[in-house]
Amino acid sequence: MGTGGKKLVVLAVDDSPVTLNSVNAVLNGKYKVYTLLHPMELQKTLKRLTPDLFLLDYKMPEINGFDLIPVIRSIEAHKDTPIIFLTSEGTMINVTMAIALGACDFIVKPFEPANLREKVARHISKA
Repeated sequence: MGTGGKKLVVLAVDDSPVTLNSVNAVLNGKYKVYTLLHPMELQKTLKRLTPDLFLLDYKMPEINGFDLIPVIRSIEAHKDTPIIFLTSEGTMINVTMAIALGACDFIVKPFEPANLREKVARHISKA
């Protein structure tokens, strides 16, 4: 790979190792995928990592995905970074709330690999 071929970085935050493994399996190769099992570590993680796109689980035991959006947006570099929600609860209210809070899209679990690839490709910044 040449120096100009830097891979875009995707950070997936989910309390399910199975989901994180799936995301990694689907996106790895095309993107540099980082996974975070403990959402409370997000702020610390963002001190050493600058993702080009976030995949956030909505329902997690420590903190829900909606509450992570202000954490992400409070960092200057991530004022406009795309956020896609992964959730098993694709209800209209959740979708509406996610979009209102600044997410750009929504993927219902279990997801189709092609759907995940297509949505990430659509929203990730063409740096």
